[in-house]
Amino acid sequence: MRDPDFTDQPEFTLHASTAAAAPRPSLWKRLSRLMEVVIYALLVLAVVKLFGPELERREELVAEKQRLEGIRDEKESQAVRLRQEHRLLKTDKDYLETVARDRLNLQREGEHVVRIEREGDE
Repeated sequence: MRDPDFTDQPEFTLHASTAAAAPRPSLWKRLSRLMEVVIYALLVLAVVKLFGPELERREELVAEKQRLEGIRDEKESQAVRLRQEHRLLKTDKDYLETVARDRLNLQREGEHVVRIEREGDE
């Protein structure tokens, strides 16, 4: 049942001062917001703690891979050089003679070999 003396007065408007005086959020709302921030921070910390060592291990493996690729490239170039030398030793008589004279200290009759060794050479 309605009060017969009640009249609705739509001409009243809210002033800015009433809107500014709105009640502050309750303590529980502020605490729940704080807990959300803490939970998100803990989640981020857990992710970093779980995946941090794995990322470090990955970096170590990448460095090891690069080191091994360098060794592989060096060995491949050495293999190419040795294949070429093998081919020259089998086919080129002049090269074979040069290598025999140099490495085995061989000489022809009447020749004198003079070896000059530098400090950096082994």
